[in-house]
Amino acid sequence: MTRAKLISIIIEKWPVKVLSLAAAIVIAVFYRMNTLEARFFTAPLLVEPSETLLPASFFARAVRISMRGESAQIQQIMEDDVEAFIDLGRYTNTGNYRVPVQIRKKGSALGIEPLEITVLPIDIPMFLDQRVTRNISVFPVFQGTIAEGYELISQTLIPASVVADGPGSILDTHLDFNTEIINLDGRNESFSIMVNIINENHLISIHGSNMLEYRGIIRRIVRERQEIPRQIISDSLEETGAAGTAELTGDIRE
Repeated sequence: MTRAKLISIIIEKWPVKVLSLAAAIVIAVFYRMNTLEARFFTAPLLVEPSETLLPASFFARAVRISMRGESAQIQQIMEDDVEAFIDLGRYTNTGNYRVPVQIRKKGSALGIEPLEITVLPIDIPMFLDQRVTRNISVFPVFQGTIAEGYELISQTLIPASVVADGPGSILDTHLDFNTEIINLDGRNESFSIMVNIINENHLISIHGSNMLEYRGIIRRIVRERQEIPRQIISDSLEETGAAGTAELTGDIRE
């Protein structure tokens, strides 16, 4: 068979042959995918922040991840090696956005083929506002009663305020933080403890440690003694020898 005849046979009805080959590949891929196993787990949603913007609306902090692959391989993948994240660095203006959720593979998830990873939800609606930094005061919260006969005469928080970041629309109305509950029940002497700062708004972040030192000075209550006037009657004899009485008044301190 000459080369020309061979080429003629190959290109004869080539569109049909190409379609048939493509269909065979698709069928093979679908067959393989249908024989793969699925694995599901929930992962925290990481936020890669912008230098100037922060989320100013509450949003889902976790997403559902689906992995499809060969059973032995996907079971070896550690959940921490598949990260779900949103990147806020691409946004420069305040406003409402639907930020796409992205997937990042690392460690045991690298080099696995075939591996299909999907995430739900696929995007996160949120309002982005300007980042603001403020000093915010911290106040102690107590429960219980100091021992009878004692009183709390002074207290100190170290530090008395903390630096916090947050979206301007929220931080403008956030006037203070509270500590966790400090138990005073039955205390009769000065004390110092470390306590947590309670931050219930995850859109606000505190710089540095979320703990501070509380110092309370307790002293016994000292009651001043009252002066009670009393009359003292004393019999005396005058130099003339006559009997008489002298009325004296004075103070006796109990």
